[in-house]
Amino acid sequence: MLADVTAFLQDHAHAERKVANSALALAAQHHARPKLVSAMIELAMEELTHFGQVHDLLVARGETIGHNQPDPYMGKLFKLMRRVDVNEYLLDRLVLFGIVEARGCERFRMVGDALPPGDAREFYVELTRCEARHHALFLRFAREIFGGQAVTERLDQLLDAEAEVVRSLEIRSALH
Repeated sequence: MLADVTAFLQDHAHAERKVANSALALAAQHHARPKLVSAMIELAMEELTHFGQVHDLLVARGETIGHNQPDPYMGKLFKLMRRVDVNEYLLDRLVLFGIVEARGCERFRMVGDALPPGDAREFYVELTRCEARHHALFLRFAREIFGGQAVTERLDQLLDAEAEVVRSLEIRSALH
């Protein structure tokens, strides 16, 4: 994962920005759910802070955020979302975003464990906690809106499909 630290950090920076954008899109599209809107605004601000922090890590290394590269993992996951029915689409987005945040938690823990003691290591340890909180946030909203059984069923389906996606991907120095 850390074979190319610069590529990983660049990918990570763009992932933080994309999550902020996705949270803002959820807020705008579901304006009739004020609790969801407030939570997504807060999440977007936190993710933009992380974007800035990763940018700072890159600048300290003499690098830039570079060009945004497509994320094959996310591209394949987005194809799993049902888009005909608004409610199914929202359920799928919340559950998939929860899965992605859980994967981020796992990866940030590995990065934190691999880094030498210092500011970058502490940053990734803190990100591990943030991602765990975000994972729970998305699944909590899914359960509040759609009920536990619907979320559990869709989560199981999407986790099975995600396992196939992961098996199909090449290993690269990236968050996903």
